[in-house]
Amino acid sequence: MDLLDKFTSEDETVIGKRVYDMYYLDIPKKEQHYWSPELRIMLEENLAGEGTFVRCVVGPRQSVWLLFVFIYGFLSVLALFGGMYGLVQWNRGGSAGWLWCFPIALLIIFSVYVVAKLGQRTGRDQMLHLFSVLYHSIGEKHLERK
Repeated sequence: MDLLDKFTSEDETVIGKRVYDMYYLDIPKKEQHYWSPELRIMLEENLAGEGTFVRCVVGPRQSVWLLFVFIYGFLSVLALFGGMYGLVQWNRGGSAGWLWCFPIALLIIFSVYVVAKLGQRTGRDQMLHLFSVLYHSIGEKHLERK
């Protein structure tokens, strides 16, 4: 973690932040956009032998995750309950307008999925840069050992 602190303090293309046993690598604010990723790094000592386990999670900021979870959840509930209500109305011989909730919600869910995939593609170069910074900092430590 100290090596990551040292490496990120010298590199102006990333921002490093240490929080307890995790290390966060972010893109600087001036270069961030909505789809900018963050890299969460956890280092664990290998109890079976020499070395350290490096576990990484890369993805959008937590606010972006929360937005998509909310959208998917809302649309799923709307499709389920709107579709059930429309089906009950249709079986009783009434207006079946609520049945349109199901296909419309599925279409919107698919559209949100496509938008999320386009967003992933937009943040791809920044994600590769974050991994590059991590690998270069680990590579320096590896070269120091030899």
